[in-house]
Amino acid sequence: MAFKLLGLLALLALLGLWWWSRSSAGTPRHGTRPPEPTPAPAHPAARTAATPTTLAATLSMPLPMEPAVERTVLLTAADIAELRERTPPMPLPLHPVEILDPLLTEPLMEALRQLPRPPRALHELMDAEFVHRASSTELATLVLGEPTVAARVIATANSPLFGLQQPVGSIGQATTFLGLLSVRQMCLQHMLAACFQPRDAAQRREFDRLWHASNIAAELCQQLATRLRLPDAANLTTLLVLSFLGRQAAAALLPDAELLAHLNVYERAVHEQKELGLAAHELGHLLMRAWDLPFDLLQDARTVGSLRFDPDLRLAPEREAGLTLCTLCAMLGERIAGGDLADPLFDPLHDPRPDMQALRHRLALPALAGLSAELRSAPLQRLLDRLTGHAVQTTM
Repeated sequence: MAFKLLGLLALLALLGLWWWSRSSAGTPRHGTRPPEPTPAPAHPAARTAATPTTLAATLSMPLPMEPAVERTVLLTAADIAELRERTPPMPLPLHPVEILDPLLTEPLMEALRQLPRPPRALHELMDAEFVHRASSTELATLVLGEPTVAARVIATANSPLFGLQQPVGSIGQATTFLGLLSVRQMCLQHMLAACFQPRDAAQRREFDRLWHASNIAAELCQQLATRLRLPDAANLTTLLVLSFLGRQAAAALLPDAELLAHLNVYERAVHEQKELGLAAHELGHLLMRAWDLPFDLLQDARTVGSLRFDPDLRLAPEREAGLTLCTLCAMLGERIAGGDLADPLFDPLHDPRPDMQALRHRLALPALAGLSAELRSAPLQRLLDRLTGHAVQTTM
């Protein structure tokens, strides 16, 4: 009987010990808190957009971008280093306008609509039939309807860029000395430039630099397209001039146009997309849509701007050589205008910069086989000598 009583007491003790240990495990110790449950991840649609960066003053609707940062008049070395660190290898992940949320596209379109529209004569100048049938008299008649443009064209024709032996006083004379295509290209440039009115001296310098680069690039493109016997040199120069529209629009919308001069082409594209939602060539596409320019022109002009960022972009075989030449000339125009092409004896096949690397495999196209030789030919050397302002010995 005693053994049974002892067994019962032992069992009760074990039960009590078990109950005490269970209760103490569920009670928090002094000075500690039980862990809080991890909240379930929010549904993507319920997430709050990040605070956007400072946008151009013309944009009233914020775009989903990175947190705001203080902006100074000039980029610091740390700012540039950060941009370079963020710049991914090519191709850059740049958004085409077609996949941009319509709610984000509309504020950009509204800002672009605030820019002055080009004169109606621009559409006629870009018309392929006008290019092929127009005489110098018809061109002069068309341009004289825009007196400011006519005066600027004559001033450009008399500038050191063209090196005329005697000054010209009319559009007709300019056409006689420089050719119909060159004068038409200058008319296009001045009509488009009039749409971008600088708000300060810094922005004026950026617009002037872009206009100068566009002028140089168009002159190179016309000469090379003719010498390489590419079809429709006039259309190629039109595309080249239009390809600079996005750069001008970005400079107009960004509050820090002066900063763009401190960035290379890849850093600038990242900066434009971060601030405006689109890189310049896509912004130009949007602007040309707002201006109701012909669809095929705005598509090809966008391609000229995007080839330097995407080496894998597929092009129609019959268009690839011309669009590649336009892109190359745009790049050379920018480098010459920026004083970044000290040696006119330039060979694009040995240029190590990333944008040229993206284009290099296209330079092997049969239609461009003579490009390096043409760049070293006496006429092109004289042209590059004049454009770069360096005296270079050339031989026939």
